[in-house]
Amino acid sequence: MSGVLVQREEDVAQDEGRSSPQWLEERCEELWDRVEGVRHKLTRILNPAKLTPFLRQCKVIDEQDEDEVLNSTQYPLRISKAGRLLDILRGQGQRGLQAFMESLEFYHPDQYTQLTGQKPTQRCSLILDEEGPEGLTQFLLLEVRKLREQLRSSRLCERRLSQRCRVAEEERSRAERKAHGLRHDKLQLERLRQDWESASRELGKLKDRHLDQAVKYSRALEEQHRASTRERELLIQIEDLKSRLKDSEKQSLETPDGSKSSCVISNGSDGSPPTLPKKPLQNLEAQKTSPAPTTGVIALMDILQQDRVEAAEQRQELCDLITKLQEELQGADELRGKLQSQCEQLQLKVRTLQLDWETEQKRSESYFNQIMELEKERDQALRSRDSLQLEYTDCLLDKNHLRKRIAELQASLEQQQRELERERERWQEQMEQSASLHCSHLSLCSEEQCFGLCCTPDLDLSPNQSIPKKVRSKDQTHETSWGSCSNSEENLLLLTRDDEKEINRLSTFAFPPCVNSINRRVNTEFDLDSWGSDENENIGMFSGEQIEPSLSDSWTSLHSHLFPPDLVNLPSISKHQPIPNVSSPTTTSPELAKASLAEDIVIVGGNRTGIFVSQVKSGSAAEQCGLKEGSELLELERVLFGGGSVQLSQCTAEVAHFSLQWWNEPSALKYQSNPDGYSRLCSELSSPSFMGADSFYVRVNLNIEPHGDPPSLSIACDDIVHVTDSKYNEKYHWRCSVVDRVSAKPLQAGTMPNYNRAQQLLLVQLRKMSVEQKDMKKKMFLKKPLGRVRLVKAVDPNFRGTSSSQQIVYTLSRRHEEHLIPYSLVRPIKVETKRPVIFAPSLLSRGLIERLLQPAESGLRFSACQPEPIQSSDRQNKMVFVLDSSNPEQAQGIRLQSILDVVSQERHCLLELGLSSIESLLRQDIYPIVIYIRPKNKKHKKLR
Repeated sequence: MSGVLVQREEDVAQDEGRSSPQWLEERCEELWDRVEGVRHKLTRILNPAKLTPFLRQCKVIDEQDEDEVLNSTQYPLRISKAGRLLDILRGQGQRGLQAFMESLEFYHPDQYTQLTGQKPTQRCSLILDEEGPEGLTQFLLLEVRKLREQLRSSRLCERRLSQRCRVAEEERSRAERKAHGLRHDKLQLERLRQDWESASRELGKLKDRHLDQAVKYSRALEEQHRASTRERELLIQIEDLKSRLKDSEKQSLETPDGSKSSCVISNGSDGSPPTLPKKPLQNLEAQKTSPAPTTGVIALMDILQQDRVEAAEQRQELCDLITKLQEELQGADELRGKLQSQCEQLQLKVRTLQLDWETEQKRSESYFNQIMELEKERDQALRSRDSLQLEYTDCLLDKNHLRKRIAELQASLEQQQRELERERERWQEQMEQSASLHCSHLSLCSEEQCFGLCCTPDLDLSPNQSIPKKVRSKDQTHETSWGSCSNSEENLLLLTRDDEKEINRLSTFAFPPCVNSINRRVNTEFDLDSWGSDENENIGMFSGEQIEPSLSDSWTSLHSHLFPPDLVNLPSISKHQPIPNVSSPTTTSPELAKASLAEDIVIVGGNRTGIFVSQVKSGSAAEQCGLKEGSELLELERVLFGGGSVQLSQCTAEVAHFSLQWWNEPSALKYQSNPDGYSRLCSELSSPSFMGADSFYVRVNLNIEPHGDPPSLSIACDDIVHVTDSKYNEKYHWRCSVVDRVSAKPLQAGTMPNYNRAQQLLLVQLRKMSVEQKDMKKKMFLKKPLGRVRLVKAVDPNFRGTSSSQQIVYTLSRRHEEHLIPYSLVRPIKVETKRPVIFAPSLLSRGLIERLLQPAESGLRFSACQPEPIQSSDRQNKMVFVLDSSNPEQAQGIRLQSILDVVSQERHCLLELGLSSIESLLRQDIYPIVIYIRPKNKKHKKLR
């Protein structure tokens, strides 16, 4: 029968060879020669990205060949990629040539006609042979869809370009209008400059004229001065003559009569007229008839009178000249005032023009600076693009290397699977012969686990241990009904749970750690330069940021690390209870500047009851500052760097105790007298049912095994713990009780390590994880029970309002241990209404919602909230929750009112939101149920 089938297949192959003579070997070589002849032209025309889907459908190239052609760094250009594709097709022989020719028929019919001389038929025979008509139809539909997407993208690009063109046109028109305005301003500035120059020239001329007038005025003043001096001289001469005339008259009157004859004789003999006797002035006119004695005087008087008239005329001329000069001076002053006012106006115009010029210059400088910044940003973007291209190239090289490594590992895995199959067959034969353990047939690579007594990972094989421990389930199957308002994103990491011997093998201190073992760990394995946080770092941290007062509970040789900002302020327990503060200490200096005053007092209480003073040392500084029994401590000032204060009324007993260790100034402590509160606290302390003065809830982020004497509680990751005493027995332990997630009722009471000790345990587990991850083969083929560790990202209180979407990155060598939070602060919330449901990952939400709503009775308990298109203006609205979408232009979301409408109907609202929307829901007092779906293996992680 098999021979007949072989004969039929050979006949069919011969018929196909006879029916397709064009694909004979000689014909194929001829066509390949033609292709090589126009290879340079084909490589420029062909687009490998368009041809590879068709060739993949024809099954002549595989995924690796397509990745090599499209993504290899050896072929950066499209020409080289097309050449490599031709080489791969030629290596496939006749099928490669046939697929290549059919792709040319389909995508480049002109080139097909030039190569073969035939018209393209576009039969796609290879796809019909390989996939059948359905495969061809699917391929054609995919091509049509691609063309539609290309058309849609081209239209979007065209619309975007048109919008950009319109914007550019508007910017160009604005720039032209601005340039026109600048030109107009420039012309106006030029005109004003010309007016200013002409006015300055006229001002110079006026100054010259004013100078000439001043010179003339000075000359006139000199002439006036000379005339006045001449007038004074003439007046002096007149007065002299008058005095001489008076003297002569007096002499003439005093001369006796007897001497007249002698005088006449003497005068006659001298040839001069005789002197007349002096008379009063009124008798001079009567004696004019006697010309001989008055001729000289009259002549002198005429001369004087003439000189006086001339002097008066000269004086009158000088007065007229002075009057004219004064008028000219007044006119010059008026003209000068006008010119000064014009000059002031011109100076004002010049100042305004200077200011306009300075503003334009500043504007141009700002434009230039903006252009320079844009150029810098462009250069930076180009550099970042180059760096990303280099990283992309490196990633491709690593991808090729990993692909080869995967191939090698797959080969080795197949070989080991064959060996395991042989071993399994051998075991089955042995089991048929004799009885063995019920789980011995399980292979090492099996994904199933046996939970019998023989395979319990925590089983102690010693004689004293007869009952195995209960294996904790790997997946959490119960969803809590009361949530925790955490202000940070939490990532869950599965770690290998080991016993105390394995932990002690990696750490040099005893488990749990004591003071001596911690010192040995510091001196041997843990280097403070890579693990610890020294004093300088803590000081720098506090000086750079304002952190709330937080003091620690551990004063060992290791430096304590800060609490994350999420745990700085605890929520209030009730309206009568203050808010506790469980933050870690502020390490300021290893030595106190002054002796602490806390040694003089004894405090009791906690964040639930308040901190009170129960005992004060007599005669101490604390007693002198007014402290007494029953005083309630409120605030401790100037205890932190930067003058920060600690609110003792909100602190736990542990934090208050260590805060007071830094109290060295009596005035820094604020207190009040509260005898009623102290009496209530004393009555509680005397009660046998007193559990502690603190009260706050925390979520444990790691598995804590019981240790110590007496042993502490065995607490698993994600357990909720109610802490009632943070200073239990004066040791570094907290008195607490594990509570039920649903009802918050206490289940088991005991002690647990405080914050710093739990942080050290978390560091040890992470260190052990980093050591175990070095052996990848052991991790692949060896199944161990996995423990859980929750890594919580610390959030600064200044950024609590913003969404915390930054990725958590932890390394054990870069001082990140202060960001590890072993305990997360939570508070119980009682929700009266139905809570919404969110699925993670969000890609599965739609299918799960449809399945949940299919049964008829599900409509009574569940209701879907359909997304609706969200406008760009509503995306920043806090009442709108946007879905995770790859296309931001067509974003969809769900409004808060829609969720409230479904909740008001007493139904669970099924939402298609992602994990990024949980924080926004919590801000609106909506506490959703988050259902996380974990893939079973690596094959299901890639969601299709």
